[in-house]
Amino acid sequence: MITAKYIPWDPIGAMPDDRKDGRLMLLWEGDRPVIGRWDDGRKGWEDPEGMHLFEEITYWADINSPE
Repeated sequence: MITAKYIPWDPIGAMPDDRKDGRLMLLWEGDRPVIGRWDDGRKGWEDPEGMHLFEEITYWADINSPE
């Protein structure tokens, strides 16, 4: 079983700019992991389903396929 503890999290400030291209990312918001994407128009990380902006993103990780 994989838990959030074993995901290679990096500080949000260390994210390369090429990740802000609208792709889905694994993000740490407040006290939980979330899936989000960068919204260049609003200059923030958004929930791709609810379209609200996350406010406390502190870490990120790529979403990798299981292969």
